[in-house]
Amino acid sequence: MKEMMIDITRTLGLDTISFPSDTKFSVSERHADGYTISRLVLSSHSGTHIDAPLHFFEARESLDEIPIERFFLDADVISIESPVSVAMTELMDHSIEHGQAVLFKTKNSDLSRERFHEHFVYIESDVARWLVDTGVSLVGIDYLSVERYDDMDFPVHRMLLGAGVLILEDIDLRSVEPGRYRLICLPIKTKHADGAPCRAVLWRMS
Repeated sequence: MKEMMIDITRTLGLDTISFPSDTKFSVSERHADGYTISRLVLSSHSGTHIDAPLHFFEARESLDEIPIERFFLDADVISIESPVSVAMTELMDHSIEHGQAVLFKTKNSDLSRERFHEHFVYIESDVARWLVDTGVSLVGIDYLSVERYDDMDFPVHRMLLGAGVLILEDIDLRSVEPGRYRLICLPIKTKHADGAPCRAVLWRMS
């Protein structure tokens, strides 16, 4: 059998977008003494990144405190047709296993990366509750947030992170077919991190 690997990481500096209030990614190079060195300016939530419980709960775990095995998971990529939200109506036929990851491929994958779009597909609160009750370990989506843009109560973040479910945001699922995969998503390891960019890869046997 042939092993197929797919990089689902957005390339910082190539197709990076950010929330209007967040730090914009930038890179500058310096050439001197026979070598090149770069200066990076970025947010802890730049590009493809993972949210830790600390992101919304001050006394909870930072990313560097999460066991390394939490970043190696079985994952289901689920295609969502709604141009508005991930709702339970499209998930009733899906069987989710305890401890796995769920990645939502939505119409967000078709959005232009030239600018930030306020009206992206988000996850409904009852879906977040269902995912928590099912016992998933990580939830991912193909844009900057699992949350509706103008919902300042952040119910989905609070529901998932409050239950210890990690959130993987801004993954690139354009070339990924729905189905079962193995996921690796290793975040940059920094002390007391509320979130961090990561390299996310899917693979499966074909």
